[in-house]
Amino acid sequence: MEVDMLTSAAMASFIATLFSMMNPIGNVGVFAGMTAGRPDPEVRKIALQTGVAIAVTLLLVAWCGDLLLRFFGISVEELRAAGGVVVLIIGLHMLFNKAEHKHTSEELEDAENRESIAVVPMAIPITAGPGTMTSVLLVSQHQHLISLIEISVIVLVMSALTALLYGFSGPVSRRLGASGVGVVTRIMGLVLSAIAMGMLAAGLKELLPGLAG
Repeated sequence: MEVDMLTSAAMASFIATLFSMMNPIGNVGVFAGMTAGRPDPEVRKIALQTGVAIAVTLLLVAWCGDLLLRFFGISVEELRAAGGVVVLIIGLHMLFNKAEHKHTSEELEDAENRESIAVVPMAIPITAGPGTMTSVLLVSQHQHLISLIEISVIVLVMSALTALLYGFSGPVSRRLGASGVGVVTRIMGLVLSAIAMGMLAAGLKELLPGLAG
């Protein structure tokens, strides 16, 4: 069995993409708003549940995504091109500090009436939404065991970091303020837009070889 590892460039790109897509700093304000008025122990419990839900979701995508692609008859190149479009749209929304890609006003209102918001909507779709899942699915395709383990470790670390930030969402959001959260979100949006263009170009190059000259 081959045990190829991710290259340093591929690992750095995946970490940057995952962090930007999950945007835990930018989503701290959303979490703080949804848990406002709840005691600190309950807030931290919800944050932990959210982190676990994110990790489970993305690990399932990483390890079982190939089966889903084969089931639906989708090639990696098609997914890469489509994923580039999706990630670009999300990146542009973030660049202009819009939240439509994460949730609608109706979903937000419904969430505020839920006893638990950990899985829906905080884990899915706000933090581990379609763009995040697509990014994990793309990087995990045709990888060997060691690479999948590396991807899983990165997912677990990012999920733990997100849970930690959400657990202290009140102090963090007050410290950053609306303007600070907006700046972080816009920076992540710019990074995502650049990554998305690379994904889209790579996918189209494989699907339409004539474009490569």
